[in-house]
Amino acid sequence: MDSTAWDERYAGAEHPWGSAPPGALIARYATLRPGRAIDLACGDGRNARHLAESGWDVEAVDFSPVAIEVATAAHDNQHISYVVDDVRTWQPAGSADLVVISFLHLPIDELVQVITVAGTWLRPGGHLLYLGHALENFVHGVGGPPDPAILPGVADLARASQGMQVVELAHLSRPHGDDQAIDILLHTQPWDRPAESAPAPPAAMPDENHQQKTE
Repeated sequence: MDSTAWDERYAGAEHPWGSAPPGALIARYATLRPGRAIDLACGDGRNARHLAESGWDVEAVDFSPVAIEVATAAHDNQHISYVVDDVRTWQPAGSADLVVISFLHLPIDELVQVITVAGTWLRPGGHLLYLGHALENFVHGVGGPPDPAILPGVADLARASQGMQVVELAHLSRPHGDDQAIDILLHTQPWDRPAESAPAPPAAMPDENHQQKTE
């Protein structure tokens, strides 16, 4: 993966997407108890800085060296550790209470894999948040990548969350000039107990016609 285009973008503009996280993520961060967070594809660190200022210890990863330079220069915070690496192959040293993936767009199978693997890093009670441009934005919204091959839909993120408890999976609309952009948000958590320890469901009781009710 070549970071040249992203290096140029971060070098050419200060905080190209603003210095604060997206409002949808800020609202959800506010409901969580601070702990250890991982910010994948952190860019210039807007999510990492907000989390650190809210009491989190953050490990932030991006493949653009310039983005990481901008991030470290913008805010010297001892609660953030920045790493230059490829989020498709990077692995954390330990588990986390939160993994945030904000506007990372890859070929869909690669994105699904990144989200699936990231879910395995969560401690019990942890949270994974993904926010990105929705596939539907390509037709019904404005802004975002002009390539549907890297825009996830609901079915893609549902696939990425297999084995996890889905807290929220929804389209979110936000103003974009005189129009609107359509984002997609996934919020998952590990199940409270391993699947293998869950009790078997009770045997169905047949009715007098020996038919089993299904829904």
